[in-house]
Formats: sequence, C-alpha cells, structure tokens
Amino acid sequence: METVKVKIPAGEEREYPIIIDENLLKDVGIYLKNRIKAQKVLVVTNNMVNLLYGDTIKESLSTNNIENEFFMLEDGEKYKSIESLEALWQKALELKLERKDAIVALGGGVVGDLAGFVAATYLRGIDFIQIPTTLLAQVDSSVGGKVAVNHKLGKNLIGAFYQPKLVLSDINTLSTLPDEELKVGLAEVVKYGFIKKSCNLQKSNFNFLDYLKVKKDKILALDSQTMTELIAYCCKLKANVVNQDEKETGLRVILNFGHTIGHAIEKCSNYENINHGQAVAIGIKGAFYIAEEKGLIKEDYMNSALNIINLYELNYKIPEKLSVGSLMDAMLLDKKVESKKIRFVLPTNEGEVAVFNDVENNTIESALKKLY
Repeated sequence: METVKVKIPAGEEREYPIIIDENLLKDVGIYLKNRIKAQKVLVVTNNMVNLLYGDTIKESLSTNNIENEFFMLEDGEKYKSIESLEALWQKALELKLERKDAIVALGGGVVGDLAGFVAATYLRGIDFIQIPTTLLAQVDSSVGGKVAVNHKLGKNLIGAFYQPKLVLSDINTLSTLPDEELKVGLAEVVKYGFIKKSCNLQKSNFNFLDYLKVKKDKILALDSQTMTELIAYCCKLKANVVNQDEKETGLRVILNFGHTIGHAIEKCSNYENINHGQAVAIGIKGAFYIAEEKGLIKEDYMNSALNIINLYELNYKIPEKLSVGSLMDAMLLDKKVESKKIRFVLPTNEGEVAVFNDVENNTIESALKKLY
C-alpha cells in the first residue's frame, strides 16, 4: 500500500490521503467511516462501472450502516454537461442530502468532475470522496480538487476548486480497462515525465523518463507493484504542486502541459471520436514543436521526447476535419487565456517547463500543421 498526503496550506491547513493498493473497494465503508461523518451518501457512477463494482461498494457501505443511493451518468465527455449537473442536483434534493452527508465519485474523470462540482455547490458544499477506476483519474484528475463541467464554448469553463476528503485508488480496477482507455491515462503519465523537475518535489533525483522507458513492459502488463509505485509517484508530483498552488495562480499552470491544444481538439470534435488522452498526447507534441521553433530546446531533446510518445503508442494526429482556424478560435476561448493571448506551457529542458504568453500565432499555426 502507498499513501500520498495532499496538504492545502490556504487559510486553515487541510489534509487528505490518497490511498493506493489492491482490493480496496471491499472496504470502502470502513474507509468512509474513519474519514467522514456521513450517514447517507450519493454514489455517482455510470452503468459499466456500476456493473463491475456497484454491488461491492453497496455491500460495504450497507454493512457499515451508511445509507446509499446510486446515480447513473451516461458515459462520455459530452455528458459532462450542465444538463447532467442539473439532474444530479435534482437527485441530491430528492434524497434530502444534508450537510453532514457526502457524494462519492466512482469512475473516471468525467464522473469525478461532475460529482465533485455537485458536492462543491450543493448546500454550499458537502463532503466529497473520490474512488477513481481509470488510470487517468488515479494519476491525475482525482487529485488536486479541480471540478468542472463543459460548456458548448469550451471545456471545463464552469467549475471550482474543491478538495475531496479521501481518494481511494484500487489498482485492480485497471485490469478491466480497454487498451485505448489505458492510453488515456498513459498520456498524463508521460506528461509528468516532461514536467517532473518543475514540480519541485524535494529530495527527488529520480529520473522518471528513464523509468518509463525501462518499465514499459511491466506498466503495459499492469504489474501490481509497478503500477502502485507509478501511480504514487505521479500523485506525489501533483500533490506537491497543489500544496504550493491550490487555485492555479502560479506553479499549478504547469500541469496543463499539452492541454492548450488538447482541449481545443476535444472542443472542436464536440467531445466525440477522440478522447482526452489522445488530445493531450497531440498537444504535448505540439508544445515540443513550438518550443523547438522558439529555440527553447534542442532538436535532440524534442526527438527523444517524441520517441517516448511513440514508445507508448501515443502518436495520434489531429482529425482532418478540424481546421487550423477552428482550433485557434477554440484556444482563444480557453480558460488559461490572458489579455487575449494564448498561454502555453512549453518545455525548456529535460523534465522542465515554463509558461509563455508570447507565442506568435504563426508559430502556433505552424506547429498545428505538423500534427495532422
């Protein structure tokens, strides 16, 4: 078992554990009783995840005298919508959830974001528990307290920062993921390799990029020890950033590496036929192309980075139907835009990135054209 602690220093210090191990789901009720006071919980999930794990969760909660109701979301990024949000608020009101009660997210990033936003806004905030079942959610979206819904004009434009009380990452859930869903998480894992030094994790001389090369076969085979240490290390990196900058006023921006182009691709695709990991992998490549053209990095580092992306078979391309112009327009509506300038997180050295607001449009367009 690995336990990573997230400490939020803003105002009164808050802390919550991220517990990473096998066979955690059967003890969900015990973990909740030790962490929160809820007598009733609303579990937000989708039909597929419920089919796999719903009975186990329900039995554990009921055995520990925690009343529970389940809400089924449709599966897919396009359902991370205001309509889904309203349906969840309605369910919480019908159940008469009180402030001492809680909302539990059982699933991937879409489930976590929606459930978390409901928890942040219902009765001005009730307790929230994350039980991520995808690699993406375990290494990234369940950690750090970003919760949001999409708007037709852009991704995650309506949201909040709202920290969970507990994150339970049962690595056994990864064995049920299709290969493409596993790759969604691997794109975020590779991202951490490229930003690792900038996360400022003290006493860490660990070369994460080398680790990803050496451990590739074990990672793809979901070796339990390897996955536990991999997920824990990614969580430590993110937790360290969040501890320093909970609400993305500075350092936390680096976690968006690859996401400026990635979110634009998702939005222009109407969140269909291309998933978050594919879009972020494309965005990471785009960031390297921009950095190389700006003279921030040498060509050999860019090629080395592209080789790692290829090693994990993340060499995706922008769909032909999406125009450069539409992607540029979408990036200008991104929540990270400042003074009408697209803000990019770009590589500056191995494992290091920095934020730039001075990237010329023709440089961005040139990079985009290489991504088709």
